[in-house]
Amino acid sequence: MGSSTTPQPLLTVKQLCSYYNVSSSWVYKRTKKGAIDPLPVVPVGSGLRFDSEKIRLYFAARQRAREGAILSTSDGNAQVNGKGNRSLTRRRFQTGYVRLREDRNPAWWEGFYREDIVTDSGEVVRKRRTVNLGLLSDVPTKRAAQRKLGTILAEINDADYRPRSTTTFRGFVQKYRELKMPTKKGTTQHGYENNLSVHFLPFFGDLQLAEINTETVQAFLNHKASEGKAFNTLKNLKWGLSSVFAAAIKYGYIKSNPVQAADLPPEEVREEQILPKSVELDRLIAALPEPLSTAVWLCAVTCVRPEELAFKWSDLKVDTKQLWIVRAVNRGKFHTPKYHRGNRPIQLTEADVERLLALKRLKKAGNDDWMFPNSRNTAPIRHEDILGRKIQPAADKLGLPHITWRLLRHWGATHMLAQKVPLKAAQERLGHSRPDLILRRYAHLLQESADVAASTLSLMVGGKSAALDRAMQSCLPEVGSQTAATAFDSALQVVEGVGGAGQNRTGE
Repeated sequence: MGSSTTPQPLLTVKQLCSYYNVSSSWVYKRTKKGAIDPLPVVPVGSGLRFDSEKIRLYFAARQRAREGAILSTSDGNAQVNGKGNRSLTRRRFQTGYVRLREDRNPAWWEGFYREDIVTDSGEVVRKRRTVNLGLLSDVPTKRAAQRKLGTILAEINDADYRPRSTTTFRGFVQKYRELKMPTKKGTTQHGYENNLSVHFLPFFGDLQLAEINTETVQAFLNHKASEGKAFNTLKNLKWGLSSVFAAAIKYGYIKSNPVQAADLPPEEVREEQILPKSVELDRLIAALPEPLSTAVWLCAVTCVRPEELAFKWSDLKVDTKQLWIVRAVNRGKFHTPKYHRGNRPIQLTEADVERLLALKRLKKAGNDDWMFPNSRNTAPIRHEDILGRKIQPAADKLGLPHITWRLLRHWGATHMLAQKVPLKAAQERLGHSRPDLILRRYAHLLQESADVAASTLSLMVGGKSAALDRAMQSCLPEVGSQTAATAFDSALQVVEGVGGAGQNRTGE
């Protein structure tokens, strides 16, 4: 604090108040006996005098701002460390007010309060709100009505309260497309965009984000379930909708995610897809033209995703017998592979490498050419279109099970586990971030494995008991007068193939 006028060596109370812009009552409060944080006083007769240098040091030690400065409360701005102005939000606390509405029968309590909201343009405006607090029969007194209004105002009066936005779901989706969608991969973008256009916007489009609660989301999921949507579809819808609201929280439009507490219906009983047999896959591969024939074969033996078929011949490393996945394509747009470690190699056999090189020689391709090009040799095949136009019609003509790209991955995962391939090796080949996904989602039960399980348990209980009964009948004539325990031991040895009858148990 300072002044344009130089203070005198000894200051009177009036001079101190003038120089440092304080009141006389403030001075006397700090000079009386027993005062807290007293001013340095120079006793001169019966009056009060103050040493100008000591007073200057007193104010300098207790105030960070410059001497003579006053914090203005009118404009709501304050200087921060001398580096500019920062807006200060004035703390507001409101109790609202209530009135009894007797113009309708039955009478009811109406509450009033003010709420700050953020418009689409970013401007904060204050709106008057009304709320029905209940019937007079349920809320008998005005004090009880005020308590109900107080619970509503608790969030607004909270120190961490922020004005809510009036942005609609449709308005925020435009920002979501601009800010969040570019950060997702091509396949994810395609799925989310489809969900936004077909499912989310028709239902939530005109609702304000802040007004969408868990009840609204639950009504949406129940409506989709009533339309016959599969459980996995409902789960994907919930995930996608939660992503939208998570972004709204991140950018400050809402405070909580209403999707997380919503429930999915019970999963329906589904028939497991029939895996094609190896001979059936061979028939399909033989019936398809190149390069589709090799593409289907490669998906089966390598378990790659269809979007990862965007190979160039330079991705094939003949010396190490590896095929590197370095890119993926979805509807003509390239992106990185869907894998927790990015690029990954697929190990091949000598015969696998030779089959791929035979295709390369057949097509007279160079290292920079696509392994499975489109008809114009300008880009990889569009796996989304080829499946329905070429592969599935050929499978139907041969009388094979319904073939999909995903089913080929299931086929590979199932046979790897059946042949006791280490789970980590199967995980790496499929490109999964967690090994449990293979067991939970990809592996099917082969008939051979089911037969092994049946014979194992049957022999241990029902089958072995029946065999023992038959052996006991055959052993009793042989043991003659021996004990029943000796006959049982003899029968057990016959069933287990250990030896002949008539041997006693140890210790008998």
